[in-house]
Amino acid sequence: MVSDLAESYDPLGAHAEDPYPFYAEARRREPVLYAPRIDAWLVTRFADVQAVVKDWAGFSSVNSLRPFRPLHPATLTALAEGFAPRADNVTSDGDTHRRLRLPYTRHLTAPGRIKDLEPGVRARAETLVDGLATDGSTDLITRFAKPLPLRTAAEMFGFAPGDVPTARDGSEASFRLGVTDLTEADEAADARAVVAYQHLVARYAHRRRAAPNGDLISDVTAALADGDGPLTADQEAELVTTISSAFGAGHITTADLIGSAVTLLAAHPQQWALLCRRPELITGAVEEVLRFRTPIRTMFRRATRAATIGGVEIPQGADVLVVFASANRDEQHYPDAGQFDVTRKPARHFGFGAGVHTCVGAAPARAQARIALQVLTARLPDLHQPHR
Repeated sequence: MVSDLAESYDPLGAHAEDPYPFYAEARRREPVLYAPRIDAWLVTRFADVQAVVKDWAGFSSVNSLRPFRPLHPATLTALAEGFAPRADNVTSDGDTHRRLRLPYTRHLTAPGRIKDLEPGVRARAETLVDGLATDGSTDLITRFAKPLPLRTAAEMFGFAPGDVPTARDGSEASFRLGVTDLTEADEAADARAVVAYQHLVARYAHRRRAAPNGDLISDVTAALADGDGPLTADQEAELVTTISSAFGAGHITTADLIGSAVTLLAAHPQQWALLCRRPELITGAVEEVLRFRTPIRTMFRRATRAATIGGVEIPQGADVLVVFASANRDEQHYPDAGQFDVTRKPARHFGFGAGVHTCVGAAPARAQARIALQVLTARLPDLHQPHR
């Protein structure tokens, strides 16, 4: 029998903007529950989320990015003009996952990579703040939080400035499909943007195959496409899927992280003032933002065998929605879990997932958020409420 709480869960409606009260109630009343609206089991407590994400063999990632609802027919028609979905390092397990993840790990964790990245990030942040100071704008989300990681990711991947709008629009559209309540026309428009982006990535993969230049697309293409001849159709499709997904994750989630930091600190002016006085607290503040307002709230898993989580039987083949955002506010794991506190001693959280699927871009995301707050606190100490 499905409870009234489980029946009420609506991630595209009532719980789209502020799901935290629902999460808190679920942790108290029914920490593992079956939600019929999305045909999946929600897991909301820290220990149970950890048990699921660390058991990659028992809970597969093949459905990690499953939509919350079916796509409109017009969307499917538009997507058919692009590349059929393939596994990437998020939606794969075992040896396939390791193969697809390795080139990103090598590139992003190479000795000195983050240190080399930081001067460019700081220069971009300073330039963006210069623009805000010139016109008096306080729209830090659209004028600062979004363009900073977008420009950083574009440089890292190797997109030319003229191609960045297509990459931006297509990657943002791909993140909306199936997880946002769009009209059929708007969703089909997003699908067309995704397809344009896919074809752009395909062109880059072919170019970097012929003439690699040390950017991330070059490294991924060289690692995943054996041989030195023209790309096969299978190689092309795999490269398009993994590169397009990784670029979107690289800038969109980091923009959410920086935007959440700005919004939370504007709502807590005493904590903003504290960071301005004590910039050494900024690194810990970034971790608190990741805990308190997780960029990726949820992710699916699929039970490969029957399992018991939190005392509840999960049948084989069932979809499981691990709720990182709820686990990060679990009162049983964090003192005063519902309070945002930049002086909190950093503790393990699910801001970048966990286990073998921990976000491969965690280090550059943390670096960009830290630098963003360093620049903002130094340059705009009198900052007040931002406008989304």
